[in-house]
Amino acid sequence: MTAEVVGRNLPAATSQPPGVPEGGAPGEEIAAALEQRLGCERFAVWFGQSLKIEVLPAEGTAAAWAVRLFHDPGFTGDWLRKTFSQDVREVAESVCGGQVDIHWQPLADVPPPPAGGQLNGSLSRPAARDRQQEGKASRRPRGAAPKQPRRRPKTERATARPSRADVRLDEFVVGASNRMAYAAAELATSRMGEISPVLLHGPTGVGKSHLLAAICSQAREQRPELTTLVLSAEQFTTNFLQALRGTGLPGFRRSCRSVDLLAIDDLQFFIGKRATLLELQSTVDSLHRAGKQIIFASDRDVEGLAGLGSELAGRLRGGITAAILPPDHDVRRGIVTGLASRRRLDLPEEVVGYLADHLTRHARELIGGVNRLEAASHMLGAPVTLDLAREALADLVRSSSRSLRLADIEKAVCTAFGLGAADLQNSRRSRAVNHPRMLAMFLARKHTGAALTEIGRYFGRRSHSTVIAAEKTVRKWMTTRADVVLADATWDVEQAIRRVEDALRAG
Repeated sequence: MTAEVVGRNLPAATSQPPGVPEGGAPGEEIAAALEQRLGCERFAVWFGQSLKIEVLPAEGTAAAWAVRLFHDPGFTGDWLRKTFSQDVREVAESVCGGQVDIHWQPLADVPPPPAGGQLNGSLSRPAARDRQQEGKASRRPRGAAPKQPRRRPKTERATARPSRADVRLDEFVVGASNRMAYAAAELATSRMGEISPVLLHGPTGVGKSHLLAAICSQAREQRPELTTLVLSAEQFTTNFLQALRGTGLPGFRRSCRSVDLLAIDDLQFFIGKRATLLELQSTVDSLHRAGKQIIFASDRDVEGLAGLGSELAGRLRGGITAAILPPDHDVRRGIVTGLASRRRLDLPEEVVGYLADHLTRHARELIGGVNRLEAASHMLGAPVTLDLAREALADLVRSSSRSLRLADIEKAVCTAFGLGAADLQNSRRSRAVNHPRMLAMFLARKHTGAALTEIGRYFGRRSHSTVIAAEKTVRKWMTTRADVVLADATWDVEQAIRRVEDALRAG
């Protein structure tokens, strides 16, 4: 827990909030519950290094307890109250077991430790008893027994659902589609600050945010003293603008620039936001000078981020960039198997293969498919079988398989092997072009409903017999696991086909 707690822990049984274990600190419990509610990173940004909490018996009101929060003067009390008042009140009432009064005060107003006491210790028994007796008359009618609200269960935090911050790097399924990105993540955690910034880029749903969170978890596990901060670009922008409108800019900068590892998702969101870009650039420069680690994720590569400006683009080029492609077949199988194992859901191999073969666009589809199978199995009280999977996932499979055109096949082959847009439609017969053209014809037969004559006409005005011969040739390559020349480079044929199909899924 990063928040400092000033809470006066009153030892008498009647003067301790009923939801706090005997001898525990109510202020510390409130801080812990607030951190759980807001999330570790958000709590650290706004409260972590400056929040102090004091819990005392309330006087002159119907509430049993008064909770005072002493905030950093860098943040305006009005803004903190408006933004977090409801969260603080609900958390404090849950911990204290009843109605509370919330007071926000400047940090300078923190009271000194009581004479003869310790900062987080307890008042003397007479003093505690006197203060408790002074507030009795105003808190309840004469002769009424004190209300003893329900205690907060001790196991509540232990049984909380795992958050994104709990993911581990060794749980990330690695394959041809993301191996470079995974290697960059390992370097970032093992050699903090040496290779910075790291840019992970790829389309939606390929695991960029998952990998960011896993990097931070791994870094904290290896070196618990590290301070990490994970933000989306939108959160960074919102927090910056709120700090700018108030008096909280120094505190905002301190929260972002004092960390050992800063991870920001959706970097492309900053394009066109001039003021925020200047702040981001200053933050990056500050962390870079201090030898800290910076990691970004984006839906495009450095060339597509030109709108961020030459300075930031130069920083990105000076680090390491790594693409994450849509998951290939092996990765999709690994995602399904790992998720089923964590859920303790028994999936036969043929069901795992069915998911990997038919939900091919991104990992979220696979997660949704496993969720659907788990719900169907629970509803029917029956184990998951291939027939059940086909029935339960029919609509997901239909929506996943979009209609492809010959132009899509051509674009994917050209993208995968660096060919020009017109190369597959000309009459050249060199292997560098002829082999990719045959592969395109094979994939057109596999993924489109186009007729043989239509395919032949599209790819260089060839006859339908040429298309049939191309399909037979590619199947022979696959049977013999041959190496083929594609655009002046030699490829394993199955690897080449996967590369094109990944490009098709990415659109």
